[in-house]
Amino acid sequence: MHGDRKPKPTPGRRRRRESQGMGCPSPRQLMSRKTRTSSMKIPPPPRGLPRRARATYVLVAAVISAVVTLLAPMCPRRDAAGRPLWRVQTVHDGDTVTCLDEQGRAVKIRLVGIDAPEHGQPYGDAARAALAAKIGGAVRVSGEARDQHGRLLGVLWAGDTNVNRALVAEGLAWCFGGFSPDEDIAAAEAEARKARRGLWAGPHPVAPGEWRRLHPPHAQPPVGRPSSAFQ
Repeated sequence: MHGDRKPKPTPGRRRRRESQGMGCPSPRQLMSRKTRTSSMKIPPPPRGLPRRARATYVLVAAVISAVVTLLAPMCPRRDAAGRPLWRVQTVHDGDTVTCLDEQGRAVKIRLVGIDAPEHGQPYGDAARAALAAKIGGAVRVSGEARDQHGRLLGVLWAGDTNVNRALVAEGLAWCFGGFSPDEDIAAAEAEARKARRGLWAGPHPVAPGEWRRLHPPHAQPPVGRPSSAFQ
């Protein structure tokens, strides 16, 4: 009957139905999908942009966002002086970190010239937290030699600050260099001792090597590794 006839859809409503039938998402749907799948937000379309161009705008913005998200970790970073920075991946303890070099390769680094307290040892967790705070997400690394574990023996730099020395100066690590310690780091330890900073505030601080010897789980080297590395 005449009263049962449905109203004739307007041109705008017809276009929306056709796009839905063809599986084409609206600009709002594209926006919501992208924000759910990526941490990078897409700016909304500019005001005054024609409705037909909005879907194209959001699609292009989504593609650019995805490309940037994928390539950002591979782009080398540099400090204010143009020196290359390595991305910090893991801070293991107060003197060992893993970073990604300029080629994106993971490199485990042993901070040369210092020995920080172990986990479970007084000031062990404080040393690790201080190291993480000083280097943040990227750090400059200098050094080429490696130890018997294959770790790079390096100096970490936060700007122009020698992080290795800074940890010793704050009483969060010992100077460690055998018969030829770094003179600057040795002086930093002497100052920290005199000022009773950090671990030097206690009456009888125990060096990490001695602490490892007194705690067998830390004194046992990994299988196939020489025990001299823990002395």
